[in-house]
Amino acid sequence: MESLAGQVVVITGASSGFGELIARRCVAEGARVALAARTIAKLEHLAKTLGGPTRAIAVATDVSNSDEVARLAHTTLDHFGHVDVLVNNAGFGIFDRLAEARLADVRAMMEVNVLGALACTQAFLPHMLARRSGQIVMMASMAGLVAAPNMGGYTATKHALVGLSRTLMLELEGTGVRCAMICPGVAETGFQHRAGAEKYPRIARLSTCTAEQVADATLRAIVRRTHGEIVVPWYGRLLALISYPLPGATRAVMRLIG
Repeated sequence: MESLAGQVVVITGASSGFGELIARRCVAEGARVALAARTIAKLEHLAKTLGGPTRAIAVATDVSNSDEVARLAHTTLDHFGHVDVLVNNAGFGIFDRLAEARLADVRAMMEVNVLGALACTQAFLPHMLARRSGQIVMMASMAGLVAAPNMGGYTATKHALVGLSRTLMLELEGTGVRCAMICPGVAETGFQHRAGAEKYPRIARLSTCTAEQVADATLRAIVRRTHGEIVVPWYGRLLALISYPLPGATRAVMRLIG
């Protein structure tokens, strides 16, 4: 694997889960990182363990707050001088059947999972376009490719993020900037505590993976400057391929498996 020496990687949702693992792997490969999340105490501890200000900085950021996103971009560029990669990893899920879902919960997920990723992209993309170099990494989900019961609000946000990512891939052609979209299946992280793990449909268990697999896939995408889509685990792609041409059969399978 090539080294990331000299590269600067911004990671949102970096205080735990995928984000923390991705940060650790990037630093191990020589990158410097800007860590963003709402929980500053966890971020500062992580930044310290990664080598302190010369290797990692912590910036308290709620990606649904445009002023805080602007501060993240300004602080990172002022400290490191440039940015090579933005990993839009911040996101959360609350699972409920649509008849019972709280509109406030769905709105909050949209603000973070979709608009937060867009806001961060808009904050860093002009810098990358000016340099004709860089990469936007979107942490989407298998839920953005295949619908499942109990996950309607969350699935809607991830379908939206898939749409944004695929559009960005088209718009970046010829600019020197790349876009990689990572679509993980179900991985054991702190995400489940808020989402409600007991509400996962059984069908989701067909695409289980580990947080380490997701972090490794993301690191490979960064190192290889991937411009495209990556599903983790790889066979999760089969579920998506079947669902589009055979929606009726997919619904029948959902009813059987749940």
